[in-house]
Amino acid sequence: MAQLDDIIAPVGDAFRAFRTLLNETTVSEQPFMRPITRDILRSGGKQMRPLLTLLTAALHGDANDPKVQAGAVLIEMIHWSTLVHDDVIDEAYVRRGQWTPGTLLRSKSAVLVGDYLFSKGLAQASRAGGYGAMRSATRAIELIVDGELRQMEHARRLDNTEETYTDIIRHKTAALIASAAECGVLPAFGDDAEAPQVRDMYRFGELLGLAFQIKDDLLDFGFAEDGSRLKTGKVSCNDLRERKMTLPLIRAMEDLSSGERRTVLKHLRRASERNESVEWLRDFVARSNGAAYSVQIMERYHREAVELLAVYPDSPVRRALEAYAAYVIGRAF
Repeated sequence: MAQLDDIIAPVGDAFRAFRTLLNETTVSEQPFMRPITRDILRSGGKQMRPLLTLLTAALHGDANDPKVQAGAVLIEMIHWSTLVHDDVIDEAYVRRGQWTPGTLLRSKSAVLVGDYLFSKGLAQASRAGGYGAMRSATRAIELIVDGELRQMEHARRLDNTEETYTDIIRHKTAALIASAAECGVLPAFGDDAEAPQVRDMYRFGELLGLAFQIKDDLLDFGFAEDGSRLKTGKVSCNDLRERKMTLPLIRAMEDLSSGERRTVLKHLRRASERNESVEWLRDFVARSNGAAYSVQIMERYHREAVELLAVYPDSPVRRALEAYAAYVIGRAF
């Protein structure tokens, strides 16, 4: 699998410029906010979404375009904002071995921090005249919220199907990654979201987002593609504890009798309080073809995404995008 530095290399200067702009954007006049934004910057992860914005921009034009740079900042700020809000909603205390902002702040303060980050990102895009990015990103937020609400409702009813699951992750996860890809290419086509290249890049990001979430769901069970156990920074089987029916479990339940299905749902209802129910469900999925089937679907999305790049001539940027797609499904974190 390609190293992240190799993926960044074709847009290295633009990526460094983005990070400088991100630091400038997060500076706050409020003393309360300064240590919070500093900590978020330090633990900001790999910044894969804005990197995608810069790569799709470079494929079609200039990744240093101020509108592109502002769009990349907006995407990252929205990502941070949704993470902070998710930590409050999910009562998540640790991510990749670190305390989350939602844990370090009271819930009310954490929500305000999320709102602050979002507003700063929008302001940066507005100053740069990145109105296409603003439209794209606000649409993504609408889809994310809709996906969260659908997931909460189906977790309550325990009635997820594969179709429902796909619809939820298309909204909840893939929408922002699709927007990240779209924001990079929009300035090259006058912010015309209907331009064929813009639509293709949106679809490219959406497919990678779907693959990303399936990979995340596999990792949450603690299983690699060969069924071996993995050590991840996430709490193992956290989705089960929150009664979320993800693709490995949905597939595992597909051919069950009504009595067997009731047994699975009984354990799922108890998973938030009983570790033995979590282990029972994990073993149940491990014995099924749920993980293998999920890998097949993930790889299909990956292939469809890479096929969208075939119309572009070979170049370091195209190869970086292909490596980016491989990185999404090859990660083990």
